[in-house]
Amino acid sequence: MPRPLDELETAVLARLAELDTGDGVPLTRLAKQLDQRVAVLIRTFTMLSDARLGGVAGPGYARLAEDEGRWRAWITPAGRTTVEASA
Repeated sequence: MPRPLDELETAVLARLAELDTGDGVPLTRLAKQLDQRVAVLIRTFTMLSDARLGGVAGPGYARLAEDEGRWRAWITPAGRTTVEASA
């Protein structure tokens, strides 16, 4: 069972669920809407992804990728389920 999400993770995941229509969402857009720095969002999405930290895989709620210097985030089906369950 994944750990509970903190306030920022909950807000980030909810906003991503609203905005992601399949093409991902630029982190600059999310940063502006959430009044957060892009670096903070990169760390947050890393924790929400399936990245392995300390040998433990994350929950896989989001995917993060960099393309030509631009970071984008996508919500996964598991992430959408989590957002819907908390609504």
